[in-house]
Amino acid sequence: MKRLTGAWQTVLAVLLTVGAAIGLPLVTPDTGLEAPAASATIATLILALLLAAAVADTLVSGRWVRVGVIAVCVHLAVYLLLSELTSSGGGARVSFYLVLAAAWLMAWRLVSLLSAIRTRQRLTDIALRLFIPVLFGAWILILWEGIVRGAGIPFVLLPPPSAIGARIAGSIPTLAADVNQTIFRAVVVGYVLGCGAGFAAAIVADRFLFLRRGLLPIGNMVSALPIIGVAPVMVMWFGFDWQSKAAVVVIMTFFPMLVNTVAGLAESGHMERDLMRTYASVYWQTLA
Repeated sequence: MKRLTGAWQTVLAVLLTVGAAIGLPLVTPDTGLEAPAASATIATLILALLLAAAVADTLVSGRWVRVGVIAVCVHLAVYLLLSELTSSGGGARVSFYLVLAAAWLMAWRLVSLLSAIRTRQRLTDIALRLFIPVLFGAWILILWEGIVRGAGIPFVLLPPPSAIGARIAGSIPTLAADVNQTIFRAVVVGYVLGCGAGFAAAIVADRFLFLRRGLLPIGNMVSALPIIGVAPVMVMWFGFDWQSKAAVVVIMTFFPMLVNTVAGLAESGHMERDLMRTYASVYWQTLA
């Protein structure tokens, strides 16, 4: 007989599943997409899948087989569970949330099993380390979807992830135009100009002491200015097009680059500078 290997998440999930079976149906009859008989069949299948996942976690000793059975059963069950709700949401009963909690506990158990797996193949370990956070994040979205749609929360107040994804997919042309206007025209241009000018000014300030003493206090002062105070001035100077946004990025990147580059160049010690002098290096060779 195979050794029992279940965990407390599995035991609690079984108790919640039994409680949900007592309180069937999962949703009120007027909100399900299926007929009452079909909804009862789907609810029974969902409970059977969760119990199958619990049995696999308790009786199956092979780690990969156990992980595979739990993953398939749990995710198929939660897919069927969410499909029981209408597109507008609402109508979920207490048994619906019990099943959702049971599925979440089994997913928690699945993450624990995956975290304990250690293999001799480096690529497999890396894949697991990447897959576990993705699975955890996916279940946050699943819980969000189930609670919002099950409780019938108005989408204006808190839209579910499915509605957000559909809106993003339908707004790709608008988002592409905004990305082009904001990132490629304003941010990238402003960042390159601001950082390039700040780096060049820092080299000049490092070369001439009087410039360093004059620019660094101004740089520290401007770095502390809030962007909300700089943006209106840039709009007055350059208008409402992308040039004003790029100018804001230039202002916000120029002085931090100047201050940090000057500080970094000053970190070179006397021994390094003396070594370059013994090699008869000029300033630009020392700088490089």
